[in-house]
Amino acid sequence: MVLITMFFFFSLVILSDPCEQKAIGWKGKIEIKDGIKVIMNPTEPQYGEIWLELEEDIRIGTDKDLNYLFYRIRDIKVDTDGIIYVLDSGNNRIQVFDNKGKYLSTIGKEGQGPGELNAPVCLQINDETKHIFVTDRSRRIIIFDKGGTHIDRDIHLVEYLTDFYLDSDDSIWGRFLLPAPAMHLIKKISPTGKVEKTFAEIPYPINSLILSHSKVGNAENTEAYFFTHGYEYDVHVSKVINHIFIYGYSNEYKLHVVDEAGEVLFIIRKYETPKEITKNEKEQVINLTRQNLLKRGKFVPEISIEFPKYTPYYYSIATDDLGRIYIRRNPSSHEPNIDHEYDVFNKEGLCLYKVHLNYYPDVIKDGYLYTRIANEETGEEQIRRYKIKNWNQIKTGI
Repeated sequence: MVLITMFFFFSLVILSDPCEQKAIGWKGKIEIKDGIKVIMNPTEPQYGEIWLELEEDIRIGTDKDLNYLFYRIRDIKVDTDGIIYVLDSGNNRIQVFDNKGKYLSTIGKEGQGPGELNAPVCLQINDETKHIFVTDRSRRIIIFDKGGTHIDRDIHLVEYLTDFYLDSDDSIWGRFLLPAPAMHLIKKISPTGKVEKTFAEIPYPINSLILSHSKVGNAENTEAYFFTHGYEYDVHVSKVINHIFIYGYSNEYKLHVVDEAGEVLFIIRKYETPKEITKNEKEQVINLTRQNLLKRGKFVPEISIEFPKYTPYYYSIATDDLGRIYIRRNPSSHEPNIDHEYDVFNKEGLCLYKVHLNYYPDVIKDGYLYTRIANEETGEEQIRRYKIKNWNQIKTGI
């Protein structure tokens, strides 16, 4: 069980060697290590800090109509026509809305048969064919055409797929979970499910508390509580633009940008001082763990949790439709009115801004931010779209 979901007005001077190109006024440096270009960004971004100015545009979600009633939204995607796809995991369906938020159709239903969904996790749209790919806990990827009809070529997986992206031939680039022992992997698999390349493979620690232990005859019964604290190092993957992908392991500020063949184009780095996890941060996690147990009628007087010495350098990777890369710096949360900090890089790997957001962005596209909001008191869930009023002022280069 997871307790916390932590989860331009300069020109470029092109030198004789393209690997040596450097932006005027940029304080970083470019090195070649083992034949690969490494972009060393300074601690401070080129243009300092910026707050995205958000103005609510539409909201989707109400308990007055079953087509708008969500239960455990897991993902949002927006296609090239502005059609909004909501992965309504608790209801085992995909709800489709037009660009004004009007309900259009439902795709999928509960089950484990052809075209049926079993607690779906992640969603992607092929921008060219409009085919819809969705993964669920049955360790498969189910595919629908743009009209919602099931295409009979499901991809069956060995591990659980928790996040993924598509390339030009529908190969899958994703983060995979191996439950025991707990491992997270970044892999590329073919449309038939064959592993083409493994980019990263790391252990993922799961904390546990023994709540009770008893023995009746020859049978032993142990009740345990499993959780994560949100400071675990993890692997992350995203798609940049034009079938270019990015992945990294958050124990260091190092991001690999690769092409569809998996060849490294360049590496993004940023000078950072490691940040130790404070006593107060540890106590907050312990208190939240205790509160969560009490809600389940369990009292544990002493809670011991192992933490790494330093916080992860980042907690997620996101991108917008202009190829800018958003690296999230503070623990993840879907709660509103929380200041989320992101380092924003352009597609060439130069750090442009530190961006502040009050909402976790599921999609940043065409000058809009899409997010999901859950009201803990009422249980109501909504999709909200915000217009980014200063979108055209955010630079893409140096």
